[in-house]
Amino acid sequence: MSTPPEPFEFVLHSFSSSVTMNVSTIVDDVIPGAIDLSAIAVFYMAQEDIQNVFQVYTDSDQITDISYEGMHYHIFMDNWPATLRLNPMNAMMDRPESANALFNASTPSEMLVKHDFIRYLSQKLFNTPMATDLFSNESELLNHLNSLGEVVYQDISATLWKYATTSSRPVPEDVTSGFIINPVTGLKATTNDLPTLDNLGFVLTNKLLETLPHRVNNLQLGPTNLFRLPILAGDTISFTFTINPCPGQNELTGVPTFEGRTYKIRIVIDNGSHINTIPTD
Repeated sequence: MSTPPEPFEFVLHSFSSSVTMNVSTIVDDVIPGAIDLSAIAVFYMAQEDIQNVFQVYTDSDQITDISYEGMHYHIFMDNWPATLRLNPMNAMMDRPESANALFNASTPSEMLVKHDFIRYLSQKLFNTPMATDLFSNESELLNHLNSLGEVVYQDISATLWKYATTSSRPVPEDVTSGFIINPVTGLKATTNDLPTLDNLGFVLTNKLLETLPHRVNNLQLGPTNLFRLPILAGDTISFTFTINPCPGQNELTGVPTFEGRTYKIRIVIDNGSHINTIPTD
């Protein structure tokens, strides 16, 4: 019986972000409050999908050599699943891979990051996460958080598309720029000449080769010498997301100034059997 591959966590710092609310909670009464906890929220992405997106070209069989000049990193964003929108406000807090939700609601569509943060405000202002009904503008808060999350999603999407095979970004004439047209595939790609955090194919490939080089052993090359990056079910891709309260929010109930709440947003790679919660508010 074969041993399942060890899971690995890839960290994409280029996705990490921090937002600050400019809408305060509104209530009629006052009570003081509480404690901050870090938390983990998740999205699911199928192994087949992630491997269809991130593929690597090589003109050699020595693909474990991370300094090898012949590697070109392709991001096929046309293969990105249309249903996976990485708005971190809609990451799920009620899954086995999640952690430290402030309250466990029975309805999945009420267990997303945005709901958890409103409960965090309740915890800080009233010493309980269950007092959100005291907020007379809860719908406005949710809409505002959604809007902040959409801005972050657009930034993440822009990073994914920046060096995609069909990117609208022009390719410099200087081949040492690290953004090129692969002469074999005819598609836009990046190389090791661009060792930056937003060169996602480079970051993922080199982290994998540094840590789990055996995964590339005996990989099958396609007709244009492409191989699908072996990110496997059980692996995760994570980034941080911090939500800060509106300045002066503590004055609502007279509690001390409190900081924001930082979430690790974890994209869990699976076999395609899990479904992400569809937001309803």
